[in-house]
Amino acid sequence: MLETPPEQSKWLPLREACRLLDVNEATLRQWADKEYLRVYRTPGGHRRFWSDDVMSLTNGGPPDAGSDSEEELEGSALRRIRRRLQGESVTKQPWYQSVQEDGRDRMRLFGRRMLTLLVHEPQVRRQRQEALAESHVLGREYGTEMSEKGVSLKDTLEALVFFRSMVLDSADSKSWNHILELADRVMVGVAESYEKQ
Repeated sequence: MLETPPEQSKWLPLREACRLLDVNEATLRQWADKEYLRVYRTPGGHRRFWSDDVMSLTNGGPPDAGSDSEEELEGSALRRIRRRLQGESVTKQPWYQSVQEDGRDRMRLFGRRMLTLLVHEPQVRRQRQEALAESHVLGREYGTEMSEKGVSLKDTLEALVFFRSMVLDSADSKSWNHILELADRVMVGVAESYEKQ
């Protein structure tokens, strides 16, 4: 960690760096702690990230050297999902076409949170229960958003199955039970929100 920044305009705040890299704040902090990119703290204790390092990561993907298996899984699943979403067969799916471009930004936020939940397997029973509860709430919120946009329950579930399949394809089979358990809670939450409509 650097003591003083050489050029103020070349440093990015945490949120901006996260947005550019499309990662959550915890992941970016871990990368900084592992010295994958240069960082310094402001007098107020806020992290700033060297913009050249951030830009090189946006072009080259997440750091490779020694990252944790959960981070690798999240990055692998995210890359796989992005590639498939750019494919013509996916863009023609009713569930994809049913959400307009402005709504896709909101759906991406749900997707990123769901991905983080699915790949980070809690080691403590209480954390596991919290992850299950959050997955259920996330499903209800996702279902509410989709139903308000007029997306059918079938198409919403198709989108979740697509997403879950991409995560499973990226994961080691030892993680499948955890992923399926949380994904099932998301689907139950979605179904509940549709029932209320």
